[in-house]
Amino acid sequence: MGYMTFEQQVVSHLQFLREAGLELVSLTIDSADFIRCLAAGTTGRGEYAYKTVSRQLNNGMTGLMTWCRSKGGEINQHKTYGQGALHGIAAEKGGSNMDLKKIQKFWDFSSPHGESDYLKRKGVQAHRIRFRENCYGKVAVIPMANVQGELRGYQILNSNGSKVFAKGIRVNGLFHSLTDLVDNIAIGIAESYVTAATCFELLPMPTVTAFTGDNLEHVAAVLRQRYPNSPLVIFADNDRHLDKNKGMMAAEKALKEAKGNGIVLAPQFSGDLKMREYSDWNDLVREIGPMEASRQMWEAMKQTQDDRIKTFYI
Repeated sequence: MGYMTFEQQVVSHLQFLREAGLELVSLTIDSADFIRCLAAGTTGRGEYAYKTVSRQLNNGMTGLMTWCRSKGGEINQHKTYGQGALHGIAAEKGGSNMDLKKIQKFWDFSSPHGESDYLKRKGVQAHRIRFRENCYGKVAVIPMANVQGELRGYQILNSNGSKVFAKGIRVNGLFHSLTDLVDNIAIGIAESYVTAATCFELLPMPTVTAFTGDNLEHVAAVLRQRYPNSPLVIFADNDRHLDKNKGMMAAEKALKEAKGNGIVLAPQFSGDLKMREYSDWNDLVREIGPMEASRQMWEAMKQTQDDRIKTFYI
């Protein structure tokens, strides 16, 4: 067995589980318990199960080990090791049951009705989010789920615009979907919830937020795997005020994960203003208004070479 990158290890373990008959689209790592799965082509409760754990080896490498319970209750094992930290594209680092219970409880006790000072200031609506009120004002709670739709964390948008994640969560590959996602229909991806909501309200496209620029490529990867026939539209931040345009660089990385089935849409600002307040699609709405921002977005869509995007939206 040769050395692998962490991403190659994840692919190897997914292949092992699929060959054993499990129906999976992504790999959960370091879950406290075995994860129950369906056999390929079946429905119901699911009688197969697996557990994948990570280990930091003495030589500095990272190893993965998977136990699989499949047909007839037979348990098989698969091991790999290689270079790289625990940062897989198709992998989700699972928290403990206690962590997940706390996250679920926080979400359950947040109100589905209310308002957010920050979102009100930004001029966007609530899309499948919840609210809380504390001594600092009215805050928004944005759920963070894996590609199976399982709650794995949350982000709080405070009144002053600061953003706080649930303690100890792993962001990579997690996202919030503002609407249902369907294979063969284009999916938009934006860095922040505000940008995602802005784009969704300008263009009626199923849209998700990746929460951070670094997570754009990971979300693009899991969506590409789960919805292989859906073109991806990356709503980029145009960080012209930085020495290196991090927003565009992150969007281009995400586009590579689309495997040629997607486009990048970045806001174009009038004038030479190069400040942090003039970088994303919400900023563009503030500068030129929603009608003109929507027109710019539609015009950019018309330029795409992807016929499925053109056919559906133009």
